[in-house]
Amino acid sequence: MTISVCMSTYNGERFIEEQLYSVFNQTRRPDEVILCDDASSDRTAEIIEKFLQEHHLENTWKFFRNQKNKGYPANFYYAMSLCSGDFVFLADQDDIWHTEKLERMSEELVKHPQIKALCCKFDLIDADGERIHAVMAPSHAKDTETLQKISVREVFYKCEWLGMVVAYRNEWYRNSLQAQIAGIEDKIPHDLLIYARSAEEDGFWQMDRKLACHRRHDNNVGGEEHRVKKLLSKERKRREIKNYLNFLNAFIEMQIMQTEKGKEIVKQKRQVMQERCDALDSGRIRNVLRWAWKHQKDVRLATAICDLLIVKQHK
Repeated sequence: MTISVCMSTYNGERFIEEQLYSVFNQTRRPDEVILCDDASSDRTAEIIEKFLQEHHLENTWKFFRNQKNKGYPANFYYAMSLCSGDFVFLADQDDIWHTEKLERMSEELVKHPQIKALCCKFDLIDADGERIHAVMAPSHAKDTETLQKISVREVFYKCEWLGMVVAYRNEWYRNSLQAQIAGIEDKIPHDLLIYARSAEEDGFWQMDRKLACHRRHDNNVGGEEHRVKKLLSKERKRREIKNYLNFLNAFIEMQIMQTEKGKEIVKQKRQVMQERCDALDSGRIRNVLRWAWKHQKDVRLATAICDLLIVKQHK
């Protein structure tokens, strides 16, 4: 089985070389690496081209440069369309992979043909590579290497999986999803689409092993945050919720989900998020408590506490 690594880059000169090395040093080398730069204005493209030349990778690592900025995640969808491998591993420009990531995850995909998309677990690191202990941290890994099937409800409940931890079957993606891409490039993130649709087909699984480090810094495209001061920013939280509501609306309006159960889960999540936004806007603690109690099965405790603290500090 052949492996493609797919990476979208944009103004990532600070961390890109370290990530390129983490892909290059894999114990199971990729058969191809697709790199698409989205019209960077810094030295990102120059660093990539120099790396390819120094390591004589021009035949297997293919570098594409957009003349105009496509935006995120449209650039990823474009890069994914260029991948020819049986398994496609998504990679971000600022993270770090463990050297055995490709080897271990591809072994599981070979052993378990029912898996459409497979995720590993990951650590959080800061701009200097130091480990982060965050309030809203991802699920703890025991490194048992056991596999767990992730449901559609969990995808929208937790929202904790990042594109940089997933590998998917290219044949499934091309047959089941690629036809839906037109018109959603700027509306639905590529990773959320893969997670939701693979879970709907009982094909989204997670491996209990940390195989990557996700770097959080001031210029993260996804806007993830671990610093308490920024986590408790009402403006930031409202923007985050509004963006997610836009994703959910696109899922509904463009009929992305294929089953009635999947469609209902997305509609329910939209209602939860809209009521959350209304509770925050009210500025009243009792409204946040009422919202959290009403949707206790669909709301993480840490999320409810965070919203309560935001309202309290703005009273």
